Amino acid sequence: MLTMEMESVRERWFWGLLFIALLMLLCLWGSGDIPFLSVNEARRAVTVREMYEAGDWMIPHMNGELYLAKPPLFYWLALLPVELSGHVSEWAMRLPSALSALAVLAGVYLAGSRIAGPRVGVLACIFLAANAGFSIFARRAEIEMTLTGFCFLALLAAWFYVFHDTRRRWVLLSYALLGCSLLTKGPVSLLLVTAPLLTFAILQRSSRARALLCDRLGWLIALAIGASWYCVVTFQQGIGIWASILQQDIVNKVGGSHGEPWYAYLGYLAGDFFPFWLLLFVRPRQLWKSIRGNGELMLLACVVLVPLVIFSAFSDKHAKYLLPIYPAMALLLAWHWLRLLDAWQGWKQRVLAWLPMFVLGGFIVFFAILEPRVFAYRVEALPRISETVQAHPAQALYSLGEPDMRLVYYAGRPVKPLAAEEAQTVTAQDVQLFVSGAIPAPLQALEPCVTEHFKPFLKHGKEAWLIALGARCSGH
Repeated sequence: MLTMEMESVRERWFWGLLFIALLMLLCLWGSGDIPFLSVNEARRAVTVREMYEAGDWMIPHMNGELYLAKPPLFYWLALLPVELSGHVSEWAMRLPSALSALAVLAGVYLAGSRIAGPRVGVLACIFLAANAGFSIFARRAEIEMTLTGFCFLALLAAWFYVFHDTRRRWVLLSYALLGCSLLTKGPVSLLLVTAPLLTFAILQRSSRARALLCDRLGWLIALAIGASWYCVVTFQQGIGIWASILQQDIVNKVGGSHGEPWYAYLGYLAGDFFPFWLLLFVRPRQLWKSIRGNGELMLLACVVLVPLVIFSAFSDKHAKYLLPIYPAMALLLAWHWLRLLDAWQGWKQRVLAWLPMFVLGGFIVFFAILEPRVFAYRVEALPRISETVQAHPAQALYSLGEPDMRLVYYAGRPVKPLAAEEAQTVTAQDVQLFVSGAIPAPLQALEPCVTEHFKPFLKHGKEAWLIALGARCSGH
């Protein structure tokens, strides 16, 4: 009997370690092998590079200009591996997102195991990892996964206090993590953490949730962390520096005149959680009855539904904005999935048992093998741009119009934007001019000065030109 128990323990350890290895493979494998795929990735990398080169971790700059649109915690986390390696790289920039994703997955497993056993924890991790939005941002140098990590862990600490452990340390930890989320992306964190907790406290009349929300020391900790950078910048730059940022990042996004319909986020969620969300249509009344009768499930429902309703009312909508609700969504789906798995028999049970691992395997194969090939057209020109431009490091680099930040990053130095009429004034200088798309009519005379032609450039069918002006232009 003892031997059989030992073999069972070894088997559980084997499968557990294999599962952890698969999740780490999904988040980390080859993350530094492919150039930056989006403008936002390059924005973060350019900002980190300029902070690193200037030795100034407090006041971010991007392409030589002051850039205060986002708080700096993500940049600070990226600067740690940059300082250790001595240079900015794709791997260093993407590492905070990968580690945040792994922390979220660990938290999801812990929460699922406490709510209904290890099977729910494992299945919720699979649903989250086999999710297009989550797995992509786990491998991108963008703020959203770091924000998701801090928001979910803040909620997890609050959940421990409300349901399992009344020691105040969980309250203070939750507020400290909330402060970190404020320092990652600003006040939007309150809609993702505080608003769901407040809604839960009202609906459930939870005294512990009310005590958590009214903790003065906790709020002081959150504000001390979250407002610290804003205070320093205001002291150095003046309070007027925030006016344009407030207009662009809050007013325009909340009440702009152009936006997607209110139901857009439902489509994003359906796409990212496909095919798992389809089971929500199986016995939905039973699921809702279970949520209403279980405080822990009700809190998860509030974490999903409250931000979904609020963000759906905003004008500006992007799928990544709701990434912080994905862990709670995965936990609810896993709980419902296992209820059906235990109730069904035969082929239905086999499909429910094996489909999640099959989908997860597909994501791992895609990122480990197929991603560089699928997105080759986006990055094909970037190494060539880097090699060509850096062959002449002393020359100033201009761009016709606002430069794509991927160009700025791989050029290795700031790129100054020019209008077509302004380009005429620099033709006598020994500089390089980057033109994305067709060369406009006023600059057609510079065609003999083209030194490089990049096609495709970031998109299918798009092209770009590098024009050498001044002494290097034999046709000018």
